[in-house]
Amino acid sequence: MTVLTRTILAAVSALVCATMAVQAQDAEFFKKSDSLYYLDIYRPYPSEMISNTTPAPKGYKPFYISHIGRHGSRWNAVAYMYERPLNIFLKAHEAGELTPLGERFHDDWLKISADAKDRYGDLSPLGAQEHKGIAKRMYESYPEVFSSRGGKKSRVECRSTVVPRCILSMASFVEELSRLAPDTEITMEASKANAYYLAPYASLNSIKGTSKPLSDSVRRANMPDPERLIASLFKSGSKVAAEDIKNPKEFMFDMYMGGAILHATNHVGITTLEYLFTDEELAQLAKCSTMRRYILTGPSERFLENILDTSRPLLRNVIETADRAIAKGDEQATLRFAHDVNLIPFIALMGIREGSYVSDDYASVPANWLASRVSPMGTNVQLIFFRNKKGDILVKVLFCEREQVLDEKAGTPVNGVYYRWTDLKKYLESKL
Repeated sequence: MTVLTRTILAAVSALVCATMAVQAQDAEFFKKSDSLYYLDIYRPYPSEMISNTTPAPKGYKPFYISHIGRHGSRWNAVAYMYERPLNIFLKAHEAGELTPLGERFHDDWLKISADAKDRYGDLSPLGAQEHKGIAKRMYESYPEVFSSRGGKKSRVECRSTVVPRCILSMASFVEELSRLAPDTEITMEASKANAYYLAPYASLNSIKGTSKPLSDSVRRANMPDPERLIASLFKSGSKVAAEDIKNPKEFMFDMYMGGAILHATNHVGITTLEYLFTDEELAQLAKCSTMRRYILTGPSERFLENILDTSRPLLRNVIETADRAIAKGDEQATLRFAHDVNLIPFIALMGIREGSYVSDDYASVPANWLASRVSPMGTNVQLIFFRNKKGDILVKVLFCEREQVLDEKAGTPVNGVYYRWTDLKKYLESKL
């Protein structure tokens, strides 16, 4: 037996003991936190949670913004997430083996699959609107950064991965910013030359080779029983259910994932498949999916240093571009557009509390690190730089446009959320 196999078996065994059955209070706990908690990383951008109102200390004005954001809402990235359920339900429908609830899902999924065809992974209309909204609020909150008064020229540099949904997220952001600040000079670039810090997939994939077997085992061990769901969709004695659903737990997870992303493509008119699941099932599905995400890209103790290493080039870029903007004054904003697998490690590296819970007790993760809160669509980290006439610089850190208080090692914030750049920079450099 290999060390990896023993590790997986030990982790799964511990989890089975720790989470023998889902409790109704789990669903209530999560719902009180966020009614869309169960949508995993497919949760649309949580603009209703924005909290960015603490005024800057007297005499300090914003002059530079550093931003790193995830693309906006999208269709599911792979065709089989639509095709696997579709093939089963088409066959069962033709055989007359679906219950009324099964027929409802069949009809809904036909529309959903038709809309998604050949759009796999593309930015949805909602995704474009999310980035326009973020751009609008950025401009309205810090108009001085983009001002052209007194002959001043505002310049913004934008960088994206080469994936179309990121490029179009960048374009949507820039479209809105250009409308609001037409005199701003904006440069956009999507190039493999920036992949070393925006999309270090080689490093991520090497970690995944070890983490994926564990994440899959943990997820399966914590899945709810799929028997009730299958019985609610297929008539008793269904031949299709018996022969075509090879793995009932994987079938249930496909249904859950298919439903989770519907809020991101709300233009179809079908925004939920909640009717398929009980509250308790949704809570348990959200928990096991969050555990899976956490092991793959989150700050789990076992893979912590390797995961954080993937984001160190990005953090170095943030520090270096900020220093250059401060010294030269010729760049007022740096905007970067990437993916959840890039943002999740970066959020942990920054020490943002909602995304930096470190543990190998995976049963404890969902209450402390929830995928839908750590990396919804459009997730972003913003560093807003302020300066007074003496040249003293303060920085406010925003996570999804919510003000953040970092680890005490980042220094003592002024007015609660404004850090001295000298202190914050020292703290961030210590992460490298």
